[in-house]
Amino acid sequence: MPEVKLFTKNDCEKCEHVKERMPKGLEIEIINADTVDGLAEAAYYEIVEETFPVLVVDEEVICGAIPILEKLKLIARQ
Repeated sequence: MPEVKLFTKNDCEKCEHVKERMPKGLEIEIINADTVDGLAEAAYYEIVEETFPVLVVDEEVICGAIPILEKLKLIARQ
């Protein structure tokens, strides 16, 4: 299974939308980019300036709630 990280921020409606609709049973690390550690991790992936939420699957970066949910559904089917 690929390494899956979901970057979110506080008070982000799209982030909450994605978290509420993620397929069950997937191992997803949720990282809050509003924390120091989360910001450092976001900087590592060069996504600090992106619109959140952001999904990182291995090294692939996916932005936007709809593309993120579509990718998660694909991963869940594997």
